[in-house]
Amino acid sequence: MSKFSDCENYAISKFLSLRMLGFKQAELRVVAVKDLNLKVGHAILVVYHKGKIFVLDNQIKKVIDAARVRHYSPVFSINDKYLWRHRS
Repeated sequence: MSKFSDCENYAISKFLSLRMLGFKQAELRVVAVKDLNLKVGHAILVVYHKGKIFVLDNQIKKVIDAARVRHYSPVFSINDKYLWRHRS
């Protein structure tokens, strides 16, 4: 995958990789967010694991606790089965 690929491609690739590694669909969500700093749309992967929520983002080099990410506003989330619309 090119280093200039869209964020959606990264989020979906991570989603599929973790599904293949045994994560359940209920533990994973691709989330479309609005970046409040840059004022643009973005996509990330959110993982629910052992009672915690983690963000996997191609713009952040490490897996990070979701509570530490404050510059994103979620718009909608998807997984294998569901679509969630977030309201502000």
